[in-house]
Amino acid sequence: MNDIPGRPDPGTASGALPLPGPDSIAWRYVGQWRLLTVLGRALVLETAHPVVGSGVEAFSTYRYHPWRRAQQTLLSLQRVVYLDVRGREKEAARLVRLHRHIKGVDGAGRSFDALDPEAKAWVHLTLFEAIVTMCRVGGDPLPARDEEQLYEEWRACGRVIGLDDDVMPADVAAFWVYFERMTRERLDATGGLRGLVSALSGDFPPPAQLDFLPAPLWRAVRGAAARAYLDMTAALLSPALRERLDLRPGPAGPAIAAVVCRAAGLLDRIAPPRLRYMPVAATAIAAELQLRRSLARRAARPDAAVPELFDRILDQTGDGFVSWADLAAVARVVAVRLEVDEATETALYDAFHTWWLELRAGSDTDGDGLLSREEYARTGPDGAALRAAMDTVAAAVDRDGDGFVEQAEYAHLLGGGGHGPELLESFRLLDTDGDGRVTVAEFAAGLGAFFAGRAGSPVGRRLLGRA
Repeated sequence: MNDIPGRPDPGTASGALPLPGPDSIAWRYVGQWRLLTVLGRALVLETAHPVVGSGVEAFSTYRYHPWRRAQQTLLSLQRVVYLDVRGREKEAARLVRLHRHIKGVDGAGRSFDALDPEAKAWVHLTLFEAIVTMCRVGGDPLPARDEEQLYEEWRACGRVIGLDDDVMPADVAAFWVYFERMTRERLDATGGLRGLVSALSGDFPPPAQLDFLPAPLWRAVRGAAARAYLDMTAALLSPALRERLDLRPGPAGPAIAAVVCRAAGLLDRIAPPRLRYMPVAATAIAAELQLRRSLARRAARPDAAVPELFDRILDQTGDGFVSWADLAAVARVVAVRLEVDEATETALYDAFHTWWLELRAGSDTDGDGLLSREEYARTGPDGAALRAAMDTVAAAVDRDGDGFVEQAEYAHLLGGGGHGPELLESFRLLDTDGDGRVTVAEFAAGLGAFFAGRAGSPVGRRLLGRA
């Protein structure tokens, strides 16, 4: 992205195309709030597909819960683009579960299935086209190179959600041929599209943020805003497609589209990232910036790890020394945070006690049964028992036993904490091979390196603190 220096993309989709990472075009544009200016247009294109339209007509609840449906759509889009690889894969699996029951026969006797590859590809690729359109009508059209790169990134995201290469055009030039053919030959005024337009024009409730408005005032606001949005959406379609889909903007439609889209583009160029981006995207971007600053600081201060580790983490009692009571407190924090069973709790205490014995044998040079900061730093605590203790912690963190530590599991270890920038920053520091996944082994190695005093990671500070 524009304000983040270069870093490699986090992994690949199915071993092929690189997934969008912090320096991708997708990260720059997908999570922007101004996507709402073209979201209606994208929904029109999607529901005009006969398979999608039939599924929407039969199963969609947007007529009754429009804001929830829009929120879920935007949240899913952000997850596919901004989460780590495991998070993206889980979102893809959730989408499959959500859509696998959406199938049947429409009123014309035609069968439909939401997992139909052609329909699924169309829905995915219209979002790429929406981003290109958003930039074009917003006054900052994508350069040809950026458009090509964005399309390659979008194909990678398509593979994450289960699309094969043969249902997605091979390059951006082929995409525009495909898009023209689909809009000319495949799209129609489906029942799902008519239902969408009717829902936008109907008596839908206010969003939660405007629930305080009196009903008459909301009806007045809703009517004017809905009409303007429908006019803008229709104006953003080609004249031929508007005619075929029976969507004709009012006289003010083109002017509304020009003013709204240009204003959104201008605001995007001057607003800070925390205001430009939706929550998941904003958090991911803030975390990346924070991570790079942290890495730069640690490179400049490589000797800061042990004092921070000793004073803020290991010395749980705050008496200036480390004893078994301190490490037992560490084990207790981990066990409580993870809500482990008795067997796992016993394993944690045993592992930390074995580490304490190893630590005392190697670092307690004056034999007083306590470790000062100098003793800890001078002799070095890195040994087999430390590695075994960290393996035990990592195995407990992997709550579903799939061999990976995911962001949600990591957040649970930190006592909740959502998915804020600090959490994502420390999580990415653990991904040492940069593939977008944190394995149990990487997690154990990252914690071990911290406790050995080799890294000033925020992982230990946020994980343990003072009990």
